[in-house]
Amino acid sequence: MKNRIYSTDSAKAAKAQGFGYLNAIHYMAPASIAGVGNLCPKASAACLAACLGWYSGHAGMVKTDQDRNSVRQSRIDKARRFMKQRGAYLWDMALATALAYKKARKLKLKLCARANGSTDISWEGLALYIDEKQARILSKHCGRKIKAGQYASLFALFSFVQWVDYTKNAARLYRALPSNYSLTLSYSGTNQADCLKALQAGHNVAVVFGDGLPDSWQGFRVINGDSHDLRHLDPRGVVVGLSPKGKKAKTDRESGFVVWSKPSLALAA
Repeated sequence: MKNRIYSTDSAKAAKAQGFGYLNAIHYMAPASIAGVGNLCPKASAACLAACLGWYSGHAGMVKTDQDRNSVRQSRIDKARRFMKQRGAYLWDMALATALAYKKARKLKLKLCARANGSTDISWEGLALYIDEKQARILSKHCGRKIKAGQYASLFALFSFVQWVDYTKNAARLYRALPSNYSLTLSYSGTNQADCLKALQAGHNVAVVFGDGLPDSWQGFRVINGDSHDLRHLDPRGVVVGLSPKGKKAKTDRESGFVVWSKPSLALAA
């Protein structure tokens, strides 16, 4: 592997251990930042302007928005490798998942992996082939038999791993997704109709609230989504309330991406 694939040491990932899980999150440069195509095809302008994969955590520790620190460069490199060397990158993902599973077993935890930490890729549609040598390597790390052959997705290859993601592509919710893949629709400020339809159908929707979590949003119960990132543990048909991450999101009062219950003094004046 040319770059570290998963992060398991973020604040959100660390919370998962209290629930018996090792949370492995995969970050790449979001949207079109890497210059190799759009990895967030349904993102709104407001979502892109406050993207946590680019403007929060270590990625956000830059003097100007145009600067690239080592975290940003690594995410760009991964996005470019994913787009230009898809087969090789999927093997990197497979190997990294096996190593994360091995780590989880050592810690006596279950593994929950998130492939879209800062992108919105339909991983359920990306098939991969595992040859005999690769199957032996994966089997060794996982402590279980992995057969060589064609797999419909990483989720099929690692059917014993729990996968979760957020998406702004509402159509993905209504596909025949693998049973070990939990998908939560994200509110972007411009997709409220899709969000309400999803909630009415029993899916979950994540909404960023700027000044604390309300009891309900659009008539649906709000739960605290910041307590962990294990979205498969959430009840169904609820709003997953999140706090804004990063300086841009915390000060976003106008785009609609962050929902505020109280108007700012500046806007009210």
